[in-house]
Amino acid sequence: MADLVSIAQHRERVLALAQPKVLSGVPLDQAYGHVLAGEVHAILANPIFDNSAMDGFALHAADVAGTGPWALPVAGDVPAGAPRVECPPGHAVRVMTGAPVPPGADILVVPVEQTDVPAGPLELPEQITVRTVDLHRSHIRPAGGKHPAGAVVADAGTRVDAGTLAALTSAGVQAVDVYARPTVAVISTGDELVPWPDVPGASQLPDSNLPMIAALAVEHGAAEVRRFHSGDRGRGLAELLDEASACDVIVTTGGISAGAFDVVREVVGPREGSWFGPVAQRPGTPQGVASWGEATMVCLPGNPVAAYVSFLLYVAPLLAVLGTGNREARAFRPLQAVAGPGFAAPRKGRSLVVPVRLSDGDDAPVAVPFSTGSHNSSDVTALTGIDGFTIIEPSSEAAAGGAAERGVARAAAPAEGDPLLVHLLGRGTTGQ
Repeated sequence: MADLVSIAQHRERVLALAQPKVLSGVPLDQAYGHVLAGEVHAILANPIFDNSAMDGFALHAADVAGTGPWALPVAGDVPAGAPRVECPPGHAVRVMTGAPVPPGADILVVPVEQTDVPAGPLELPEQITVRTVDLHRSHIRPAGGKHPAGAVVADAGTRVDAGTLAALTSAGVQAVDVYARPTVAVISTGDELVPWPDVPGASQLPDSNLPMIAALAVEHGAAEVRRFHSGDRGRGLAELLDEASACDVIVTTGGISAGAFDVVREVVGPREGSWFGPVAQRPGTPQGVASWGEATMVCLPGNPVAAYVSFLLYVAPLLAVLGTGNREARAFRPLQAVAGPGFAAPRKGRSLVVPVRLSDGDDAPVAVPFSTGSHNSSDVTALTGIDGFTIIEPSSEAAAGGAAERGVARAAAPAEGDPLLVHLLGRGTTGQ
């Protein structure tokens, strides 16, 4: 058997092929969910103009000096959205929150609660009495007080979520440069597989890999997912790959071991730069990576649980790098948990990758394996309600790989209460 490579080594082999793409001048209303490829500068100042932070009355500070109360005639009314008006000396102007305040260096706003005017919708009074005033608080939001026009309002690497969208809209931004969300083609292989909802015949199985990998691709940021299926004889796979290579990433399942009908390895293996071999993991020892046209191919094993965890280990990080432009992007958030019952022991020299479910514990979340016993790689019906996965390292391999993927060093199965690092499913960070 060929020498085993580590999970970290194979992941680096996959990520080395990543070529993030930048989309320039994307209209802001089409940028949601993308990651910014550069700094974004404000077009508008915030606030755009001097405006009132309160519902109340604008007046000159000189007119409420000394000891009150002070009676002032009302010279105007400025609802939010109305043009500002002048405030003559010795007068007040009613202003609403967000409305422009009258010009003048000594203008301040007295909240309506500090006058004799009741709160609520009322006709404009002819006169008000100001009972109290704090000359140290103007209740005015000055133009540019938050940021001037031209200021950086979002950094490169920021995902355009709801809050970012609001901030950029407020800053008058019209278009941004973003990283393209990758497109993915998924190809399941195997003559024995039948697509949902067809009923399998004799010696056939439902094709669970195709919808599973397609769904995982969507969950990890794919903008589009195309689905294909290939038989085991090699006829037509090259043509399918030509069609699939219109996508950024091609993910195949099955056909990569050393059998007589391992079609993916037969067709792709001879290509320059391709690699097929064993990785020191269980499940999913056979792995492959290649290029086909401009697409990066990640070739996963065919057993469903092996394909599932292999996607999480290799394809999810690839999609994170492509979608963020950040080589250090994390696909998952780490969580410190403790082991529940039912974990198997890692085999000598191989990392054990275990999908887990989480429940509340006294001091930390409790992780239990997706299945008990040997965690069979074909036990696809156990992949329900999965919250994350953990990697249990054999004692001889515990020092290999990065800290973000390292489990607890042991040759035996984790005992209940032992610490486990769980990688939570769902979109990760942008790489901090």
